[in-house]
Amino acid sequence: MSGGDVDPRWEPLAGRLPDGAFEIGKDGAGLLVVGFDGSGPSRNALAYAAGLARRDNASLLVVFVESLNSASLWFFAGSPIIPDSAADLTEDLKEELRGSGVPWRFVSVRGDAARELETLASSYMADAIVVGRSRHSLFGSVAGALAKRARRTVLIVP
Repeated sequence: MSGGDVDPRWEPLAGRLPDGAFEIGKDGAGLLVVGFDGSGPSRNALAYAAGLARRDNASLLVVFVESLNSASLWFFAGSPIIPDSAADLTEDLKEELRGSGVPWRFVSVRGDAARELETLASSYMADAIVVGRSRHSLFGSVAGALAKRARRTVLIVP
C-alpha cells in the first residue's frame, strides 16, 4: 500500500464495527495471524497459512515477536545466536510469499510471543493463529501456551 491508501483489512475490526455488533462472515478464513521468526517451523507455518489463505481468499498478518530481553541479553551474554532483525525477516517474507497471490502485512512487536499473537488476533478479529511447532517440548513453547489459553483457533504446524 502506498500514498495514504488505507485498506480496511489492516485496521483492527473492533474499530470498524458498531459497539456490540458482530461480523457475519463467509465460510473459511478471512484473516490469519502467523507467528514468524525465520526458523524452520515458522517457515512451515507460513507456507501452510499461505496455502490456506490462497484457497480461502484470505489475508495474512505475519507477526515477529521479539522478546523484551532478547537483544540485550544475547549481546551481553556473548551468545553467537542473534535473533533475526525485522528488516531481514521482511526480505525473507518477500521471498517466501513471492507469487503466492496472498495479501499480507508484516508486523514486528516486542513482548511475550503467545500473548502478543493472541492480542493481535483479537484486535484484528482474525479467524485463526498459525504457528510452527517448537523443536522442544510443546508445553514450554509458544504453540503450547497458545493451545492452552487462546480464545480462537490455533493451528500448530509441524
